[in-house]
Amino acid sequence: MFYNIFYLLYRPEYIALIVALFAVLVSIIAIFVNVYISWRNRKYALAREEYFKLQQVVERIDAKLLVLENHREKLKIFFEQSFKASKNQNSVFVDMNNTFNLNTFEENSEMIAALIDIYFNNMGDNWNFCLVKFNELLTLIFRLNKNIEYNTLINWEEEARNFNKISLELNNKPKEISDALKNELKRFKERNL
Repeated sequence: MFYNIFYLLYRPEYIALIVALFAVLVSIIAIFVNVYISWRNRKYALAREEYFKLQQVVERIDAKLLVLENHREKLKIFFEQSFKASKNQNSVFVDMNNTFNLNTFEENSEMIAALIDIYFNNMGDNWNFCLVKFNELLTLIFRLNKNIEYNTLINWEEEARNFNKISLELNNKPKEISDALKNELKRFKERNL
């Protein structure tokens, strides 16, 4: 019986049929492998595009955090220099840092808030906290500036206490947000790339 099966398989038309079936099977396997590889490549390309988009978002938010820190430093310098000028009767304090010009800070603020809400909504409360504390510092310094302009008696100890309190509440929050953003970006890269 096996001999009959082998005899049939040795006939040229059956050999051609077996070779054709084998070629079809290899072609089908090659098509599936090609589809799988294409799917993996497309998935990787999309993940890479998403990563680069997320990286740009993180860079924009980081830039805004640096601007916030820069303005906070200007407010600190304004406070220190105005205090020194008030203690020396012969000096007049001139604000060379343009402390109250917030154009660079306000530029793209709505977009940054939207990006945080869309991509990192878990950090929205920290971002809002930073903005509130920065506005409190700005208000304190602006009020101090008006008191200096109108030669109002200033309780420097109380002003320093208020400034330090708000500044300590803000403390390293911008850096913490920046670090958290970078960690989120790193986790996205590890998961998807």
